[in-house]
Amino acid sequence: MIDVMFKHFIGIASVAFLSACGSPAPDAALLQPGVSRELARFRKEHFEGVRYHLFFSIPENRWEAVTGKAEITLAVREKQPVIIDFRGEPEQVASVLLNGRKVPYTVKDEHIVIGAREAADGENRVTVEFTANDQSLNRRDEFLYTLLVPDRARTLFPCFDQPDMKSLFTLSLEVPSSWQAVANGAVEQVDSTSVAGRRRISFRETEPLSTYLFSFVAGKLTRETYSRDGRNISIYHRETDPKKVAQCPDIASEVFDALEWQEEYTRIAYPFAKYDLIILPGFQFGGMEHTGATLYTDGRMFLNENPTLNERLARSSLIAHETSHMWFGDFVTMEWFNDVWTKEVFANYYASRMIEPLFPEVNHSLNFMLDYIPAAYSEDRTAGANPVKQQLSNMRDAGLMYGNIIYDKSPVILEMLVKKIGEEPFREGIREYLKTYAYGNATWEGLIGILDKYTDDDLSAWSHVWVNEKGMPEISCEAGKKLYVEQSDPFGRGLLWEQDLSFLIVHPDKETEEVQVKFAKGKRLRFVDLKRKAGTGSFVIPNADGKGYGFFRLFEKDAKACLSYLPDCKDEVLRGSLLITLYENLLNWTISSESYMEAMLDYLPGETNSLLFSAALGYIGNCQRLYPADPEKTEQVLWKIVTTAEQPQRRLQAFRLYRSIARTREAVGKLYALWKDRKAPAGCSLSENDYISLSYGLAIQMPDKADEIVATQQARITNPDRKRQYAFISPSVSPRKEVRDSVFASLLVAGNRRVEPWASAALSNLNCQLRQKEAVGYIRPALEALQEVQRTGDIFFPRDWVRALLSGHTSPEAKKEVDDFFAAHPDYPVLLSNKIRQQADHLYR
Repeated sequence: MIDVMFKHFIGIASVAFLSACGSPAPDAALLQPGVSRELARFRKEHFEGVRYHLFFSIPENRWEAVTGKAEITLAVREKQPVIIDFRGEPEQVASVLLNGRKVPYTVKDEHIVIGAREAADGENRVTVEFTANDQSLNRRDEFLYTLLVPDRARTLFPCFDQPDMKSLFTLSLEVPSSWQAVANGAVEQVDSTSVAGRRRISFRETEPLSTYLFSFVAGKLTRETYSRDGRNISIYHRETDPKKVAQCPDIASEVFDALEWQEEYTRIAYPFAKYDLIILPGFQFGGMEHTGATLYTDGRMFLNENPTLNERLARSSLIAHETSHMWFGDFVTMEWFNDVWTKEVFANYYASRMIEPLFPEVNHSLNFMLDYIPAAYSEDRTAGANPVKQQLSNMRDAGLMYGNIIYDKSPVILEMLVKKIGEEPFREGIREYLKTYAYGNATWEGLIGILDKYTDDDLSAWSHVWVNEKGMPEISCEAGKKLYVEQSDPFGRGLLWEQDLSFLIVHPDKETEEVQVKFAKGKRLRFVDLKRKAGTGSFVIPNADGKGYGFFRLFEKDAKACLSYLPDCKDEVLRGSLLITLYENLLNWTISSESYMEAMLDYLPGETNSLLFSAALGYIGNCQRLYPADPEKTEQVLWKIVTTAEQPQRRLQAFRLYRSIARTREAVGKLYALWKDRKAPAGCSLSENDYISLSYGLAIQMPDKADEIVATQQARITNPDRKRQYAFISPSVSPRKEVRDSVFASLLVAGNRRVEPWASAALSNLNCQLRQKEAVGYIRPALEALQEVQRTGDIFFPRDWVRALLSGHTSPEAKKEVDDFFAAHPDYPVLLSNKIRQQADHLYR
């Protein structure tokens, strides 16, 4: 409740205007750009029963404006100013009616403000005719799609753009007659219009939705419909490759499986009218969980011929993730976006469970660990580490809540929580949570309050450290007569992360002893008795079961012993955990890059587990990128796998790393020959995307042939969407610096970043490791543009922008550019500075 709600505030034009009209002036705190927490609370307290009736007229030409009409009905408690969110210029608002009559209004600071004097006590109807912004329309030549998460709805239409004002939506679209349209609701009626070549498509009213979940897609699309047990699913796409289109039945089957799994687990039937999905080229996320119109990217859904196990797992996990959101995020939604992780944690955690029956041959404990822990460490180890639950005062910064901490650290935390409570009590608590907050909004604290009834543990204290505090513990261990384990807080706050840890003592005769250590109740130093004294030649492997979380620092002798032990380790989870621990110690200087790379190249060919093989390849590639060394041995080991491995997917994975690290004249020549002839190594099936990626690398390494390579590859591509993508990205690999400079300058213009994956790919090519000396000059201006990138881009783009900019740089000069940027901006926004520090971390190691 705002105590000074009706104080007169001098100096804001809209407030002065309202005062002149005789209306009480809203507090300035309510009229900030974006949606402040104060405004959200004010509206939640005074407005209810919101319904939207929306209409959009969509021209076929993407350069023509999209116009619309929004009719918003709401009940107002007492007479209050009606503050509607709309991010547009005043001239984009053609008219405003309140209860059928024209009223005074202002458009300022992303709001349309109608004075309290004009509003009725009770039901009101606001009608706004407007021109929509293109920012969230994602317009291409033959289609468009809306993407409004987390706070972009107000760029498209006037609304109350906050997650805790769930509303009912009715939509009508006027589109070209040759286009189809998909939205949250089912199609109710299709009518011709008075304009030739146009038609109007009307959709049924939705269930209660937050504004960020409202969506529609319109364009030239192909539709495939599938049925199971009376339930229908339609898949819309633009794919032209018959082999990829043939995957649609498999995709639909996995959606059906995911829906059935969640219905059985939650005992709540699918809570929305329909589940259709649209697979889009160049979509900037893996997927987005709009009810009735879930969006997916074609690169994750349509797999290449002979996909790797990782690619198949990734698609199944993505489908399970977005389907889980129907319950966790859509049915029950966070109250405010600082709790956005409460939808992502369930989507990822349950996705890992849901794919288990689809892949019975996979070690799913290993897959869970490799999926989440390395990705979480990649941000949690940095100076930009953030808590799982962050502070958010205004929705305009809500996109910066996203990152590996909420997607990857949180499932690890949730697994610990399930273990504390027990599988069945946790499941009962989740069912109560969903029923309690059905079609409403919840907080993490609300969930903890429910789960507290199912356990004797103090969940609030446990949750505070894991959820509300940033970073992770550093854990040291040493074995003698006892096992000594110490936990410390790298930020000096004295925090203790309660968790159960597993250690393996390996003796000189290869006999092992597993020891469990429990950290709880403030004890940071533990001594545990051993059955057998650890003497000379013994060493400790920390986190033996892979379920612990933190930086497990190895003593130098243990690090060397663990590197040697890796090929002989029989337990897959232990090997996976050891791979993670060794890499983290490489980054923290316990292990030299030379000894690490030598040991990993010796180990890699003998690894029999596909998941571990993939993880090891990734670590080898990272080591070569961060600590460049003579690539000859690495090339030789990888090429031998490419040409001799029994499994085709291993040949392919080794080839992809070989392609990215090849530096010798022999290796580059080999790659050019196979690209030119389109003749892949025997048993190594390359996709069109592989050849496209190869063409970029070859153009960079063979500047005298770059134009020929790009022209040839462009001519080989037949799909029109992929041809446009290649035409956009390929200038970034030009051998001419003036061309690359012009590409970079173009990326500083927001309109040229509309297709964000393309923009990221181009920026990454400009800053590739082979050209980092010339590209250092891009760092500072790209960082200076980051705030605008955030303002005009979607949720992952600030991170992707900085990653594309910095990941190819390893020089002191690059580090200096980052240091100079922060020195020049001592008060730079914390949430954005964290994104920079996370992606610049390797420059400081």
